[in-house]
Amino acid sequence: MTFGEKIQRLRKEAGLSQEELAYQLGVSRQAVSKWERDSGYPETEKLLRMAKLFHASLEDLLGEGDMQPANACNEPGMYVSRETATGFLFHQKGKWGKIAAGVGIMVGSLSFSFLATDLSMVLLMAAWVLGLVLLFSARLADDPYGKLWQEPLLFDKVVKGELNAAYAEKKGLFHGLQLGGIALMAGGLLLFPLLLPGEGGPWDERILAAGMLLAGAGIFLLIYMTGQIRSYRLLLMNETYQKKKARPS
Repeated sequence: MTFGEKIQRLRKEAGLSQEELAYQLGVSRQAVSKWERDSGYPETEKLLRMAKLFHASLEDLLGEGDMQPANACNEPGMYVSRETATGFLFHQKGKWGKIAAGVGIMVGSLSFSFLATDLSMVLLMAAWVLGLVLLFSARLADDPYGKLWQEPLLFDKVVKGELNAAYAEKKGLFHGLQLGGIALMAGGLLLFPLLLPGEGGPWDERILAAGMLLAGAGIFLLIYMTGQIRSYRLLLMNETYQKKKARPS
């Protein structure tokens, strides 16, 4: 059995298409097709990933004999490479950025409702349209990393260590900005109304408008930082996530 035949057999046994295998290895579909035709060999790093993904040894993959039966004790799961983890975090950053910006713009734009001008309602409607566009674009966009939410994840120790280090470095900033967002929301919605002169003049309108702008900025920070934390926790605590998902309610 040739190397290409082994890769093709293992891929089909795992229920993966060429595109899905290429995605997990961080290569193109054409590269996988080339390997299966015995027109080339992957790099050593890709071989190691395939060995872990298919629960096979390098000797099984590269040897001239038939494949040995896979060890039944091996746990199934999706192998996550450094490229996949980086791509997932980048994708989540964009997704949560759109969601946070959409909600923040819609809340902040309520400041226009306190301004007695002809243009204020036009600006309010325009801001809400923009906010809805951002929310729907985040909801309707394709998610190439959907399987990460559904399967147990497998990592190289080096990649897992890098993710842990990155999260440990950023966790304090994430939580600090979360608290900052809560403070801005509380200040805009609770504190600023207490500063009103109570005369019903233009200063009342300006203070209330400024309060809504602060609340919009606060909710942006809160949602965006919560999304970043959730993304890292999915990668680093996937085992706990899977156990909770499997636990009967």
